[in-house]
Amino acid sequence: MRQRRLLGAAVAIVAVAAAGGIAIAGTSGGGTAAQVEFKTGGAISTPSGVFLTIVTDSFSAGPGPITVRFSAVGSEQDWNRSPAFVGRHYAAMRVRVLLDGAGLAPGASAFIDNRGVRADRTPRPISAGYEWAGMIGTGGTHTVRIQLANLHTFDMAAINHWTLVIQHN
Repeated sequence: MRQRRLLGAAVAIVAVAAAGGIAIAGTSGGGTAAQVEFKTGGAISTPSGVFLTIVTDSFSAGPGPITVRFSAVGSEQDWNRSPAFVGRHYAAMRVRVLLDGAGLAPGASAFIDNRGVRADRTPRPISAGYEWAGMIGTGGTHTVRIQLANLHTFDMAAINHWTLVIQHN
């Protein structure tokens, strides 16, 4: 039953992508994606403004649709203090997914932010989840990398725990 629900969710996601709802650069596709890979993990933190790989998973799959879901509980702290708007400082964690080195749609996305909190260095964890979709062009071994970066170098992105789910054919 769970596999059928996941299959239904993948078909719905791919249908939205095909309709242009989340796709970039003309990405669209469809088909069965019945295989599921997943990983969970613990604490990760970085002040880097450059994308760093935080999770990698390799798997065998034929051509067809792929959806990647990454969820986490974490916090973002504004230690840089340089970007300000309307009297507030903003810090954000960006996350992107690479499939065999190429970005999946919709690309790098703001994942967790500090909600404009300033003058407070206390981590305030919140939960976030995001999905990426694309097509696997050829069969074989494929690698998914989840990468994380701060919007501004020297802010502090921290993930307390995370789950990665990859659905493919």
